[in-house]
Amino acid sequence: MAAHVPTAPGLPQMLQAGMKYFSGLQETLFTNLTACKALVRSLRTCYGPLGCNKLVVNHLGKSFHTSHAATILRELELENPVACLLRTAAEAQDEETGDGTNFVILLAGALLENAEKLLRSGLPVVHIRAGYEMACKEVLRLLPGLCCHVLKNPRDVNEVLWVLQTIVSSKVFGHQKFLSMLVAKACVLVLPPDRTTFNPDLICVCKILGGGVTDSSVVEGMVICREAEGSVRRVERARIAAFSCPFGPSGFKANNTVIFTSASDIRLFGKSEEHQIEQYVMAIARASINVVVVGGNVDDKALFYANRYRIMVVRLTSRMELQRLCQAVGATLLLNIAAPSPEEIGHCRRVYMTEIGSTNVIIFSQDGIACPVATVVLRGATTEMLDCVEEAIHDGVNVYKILHSDARLLPGAGAAEMALSVRLNTLGMYYPGPEQYGILEFSQALKTLPATLAENAGQPVNELMAKIEVQHQLGTQNTGIRLVSEEAGTIDAAKEGLLDPFMVKYRGITLATQMAVTLLGVSEIMVAKKSGGPKPRGENPNWDQEPDSLD
Repeated sequence: MAAHVPTAPGLPQMLQAGMKYFSGLQETLFTNLTACKALVRSLRTCYGPLGCNKLVVNHLGKSFHTSHAATILRELELENPVACLLRTAAEAQDEETGDGTNFVILLAGALLENAEKLLRSGLPVVHIRAGYEMACKEVLRLLPGLCCHVLKNPRDVNEVLWVLQTIVSSKVFGHQKFLSMLVAKACVLVLPPDRTTFNPDLICVCKILGGGVTDSSVVEGMVICREAEGSVRRVERARIAAFSCPFGPSGFKANNTVIFTSASDIRLFGKSEEHQIEQYVMAIARASINVVVVGGNVDDKALFYANRYRIMVVRLTSRMELQRLCQAVGATLLLNIAAPSPEEIGHCRRVYMTEIGSTNVIIFSQDGIACPVATVVLRGATTEMLDCVEEAIHDGVNVYKILHSDARLLPGAGAAEMALSVRLNTLGMYYPGPEQYGILEFSQALKTLPATLAENAGQPVNELMAKIEVQHQLGTQNTGIRLVSEEAGTIDAAKEGLLDPFMVKYRGITLATQMAVTLLGVSEIMVAKKSGGPKPRGENPNWDQEPDSLD
């Protein structure tokens, strides 16, 4: 018979069977911090333009070839509480700024690792948390003074190109200038004349396999990877009607049986429905519509009459694409098939189907006319390469949106982190209270970021960090790491155009500190039993018993 083992007295005795309870520094912090260090060590190689990518296969079998920390953590099925907090911080950074997810993960991991050293030395948690919060406030106070450049004209393509190169190079190194030019052109095209708001959703990305990255281009309008439904493949000066319903008769399809008693019954069968479809298409043609875009299935009879009246039919399966197309051509999305009013008709200079590589695409091109939507057509030899380039494009577009609200820029290549570390170290050396240990460890955590850049670039880390620290102690706050060089050296990041957005660093430092302080404030962890069906049968004969039931 199975003997029931009683639970320990106290709080665990009041919890439901199967619930896990952890208390004390060893169980709540040290064990989880060990898992945190392993995760951060794995993501450290993704940081910087010369970092490596990760190949992640999720539970659905879909593979991701990326260096984006938020994507990697989102596709992994993490259960550790610290890892889940890191994922939450990375997702928050990605949602707010669109860049700097690896920065948040590495800084938060370094703060937690340094906090573990202080805890093992006997320093109370309250002093570590207070020191981290004081250091964060001082860093955020010093950060505006490090700004070295401001984006003056967001409509100047060359200036935007110069600013975005650093962000794009962190994902695709070697093609950063070309891809930054594509992002700059697309952003300037969709920027409203009044410069009030910038919507990154107005920039579409169309990935076409084949060719090289330098074969990519920007189109003023929409590019859709589909074929036209009918025989009409090209329309000049298009008048467009957009419908969110199927192009054909409305109603449900069902299997039925029809009994005919005479030849006249066969002749009249379906004639009324066919006549109704013809009247719909004829009404659309009388409204001078020559392009119809639908969001549902296309009926064969309706397509036959559309070809007769020389109407081009395009079918879209994505509602987002349908809404973007309506914005691009100025059409109103209609709910049923009917002749649109003049205000509901969209206009486009040219709609045509062509072939890019071996893929048929439909292009809605305005040819110089102001268009609120732009499409970046990406080319690449592999799907993994296209995914990496797409991430670089999205990061560049999101950073342009951030610069639209705050145009300040900081020196990159590890210069801003080292400048903050040097100044924070001076504050910690002369602070009288026990919080100075937390301030000094915060300073050391900032140094891990330029050290990781040098390590991923294959540079001698100790020699290079010594050089850059001496330069910053002498007052040259724009000194960064020269990554592409056979010998360890430093550069002036501001003159070389290696710039980072101010808001990305500001939000990244804030999120990393909040995450570390939140975790250090945890004293107990309670994990409920997983919900779901019965456990699968295994070798254990008592597979259906609770974990605390023994033979």
